[in-house]
Amino acid sequence: MNRRNGSSSRRPRRGPAALATSAAASCLLTAALVTGCSSDQSPASAQTVLTTGPTVPTTTLATESGTASPGSTATGTEGSGSPSATGSASGSASPGAGKNLTAVAAPYKLPSGVTGATAVADNGKVLALGGQDSGGKATNQVTSIDPIAKTATSAGTLHTPVANAASSVVNGTATVYGGNTKGSDDTSGVTDTVQTYSGGTSQDVGKLPAPRENLNATTANGKTYLVGGDDGKSAQGDIWSTDDGKTFQTAGKLDKPVRNPAVATTGTGSDQKVTIFGGEASDGPTDAIQQFDPATGKTQTVGKLPAALKDASAFTIGGTTYLAGGQSGGQAQPKIYKFDPATNTVSDAGDLPEGVENAASAATGNNAYLLGGEVSKKVSDGVTELTPQ
Repeated sequence: MNRRNGSSSRRPRRGPAALATSAAASCLLTAALVTGCSSDQSPASAQTVLTTGPTVPTTTLATESGTASPGSTATGTEGSGSPSATGSASGSASPGAGKNLTAVAAPYKLPSGVTGATAVADNGKVLALGGQDSGGKATNQVTSIDPIAKTATSAGTLHTPVANAASSVVNGTATVYGGNTKGSDDTSGVTDTVQTYSGGTSQDVGKLPAPRENLNATTANGKTYLVGGDDGKSAQGDIWSTDDGKTFQTAGKLDKPVRNPAVATTGTGSDQKVTIFGGEASDGPTDAIQQFDPATGKTQTVGKLPAALKDASAFTIGGTTYLAGGQSGGQAQPKIYKFDPATNTVSDAGDLPEGVENAASAATGNNAYLLGGEVSKKVSDGVTELTPQ
């Protein structure tokens, strides 16, 4: 079973539902990936201390039921230069609820369908890293999306094929954390490997404190925070931090351990928080909005989504964090939401062309991009462009 897309810890088939990706976060219930930021943006993390969450605009969504997954191996050609922002569920800090988004299917597609990839911004472009193919296998494919040229081309390969990994940019280099080297239905593939990608080449550079897949990442105040995920068996509540992509410290714990959450950095300056949207807990998908404060090392539940959601994508554009897609009630969702950190609530910000879960996401310039994922339970090669109205 796919551990990313279902309410149970394993699901009959692995499709896109992650992020609780990216990605990764504030367009709720809409697409599905680990997470992304623009080159001038920083990602987010989450905290855990249970409190009563604020009310949110009522949006009817079905109850959750299934899980999804990414990945398959592939080879590429030449890579792009060093990236400049974190992806998979990230973005710069969001000062408040902003504009609604217009979402359209891009006139180009990925070289092949992929779900559970992770993404980062790369000097005006976007890199999609790894994932799972339509055959259920983890891939090492790296794809460069050029929004100006309107192309998506192979850009090399990862050293190790991984699906359901997290990523960020550390010192200008795309860094990929953990994942599953075989595919979402094989628990023996959960890995602790940390690998970098730059200029078309990749290498293993370190190890996580423990094997993790279905986790997410964001960057706050110069550090990358890795949030949640699972060890192949159960959802985990660890929040790890790193400032070099090679060494890790335990920064805190989630109040409610989750896999496949959407994660983003919210707040500004020294008040940046890691905010975690939904995900799948031991008792199924959750509607909790958790927030981790790097300054105190504590996490609390600060709000609720309109419905339980997992495998959504989170990203930040123009200072506003959005959530897009994801899975709710066993179905991929088309909704986009914007997050207001002043009230810890979300509100409607638009709709995707179609429901998607477990898509990778990243923002660059004034746009965000959803890459692949699962649409109608099928692995997608689509690219969705999101622009403020």
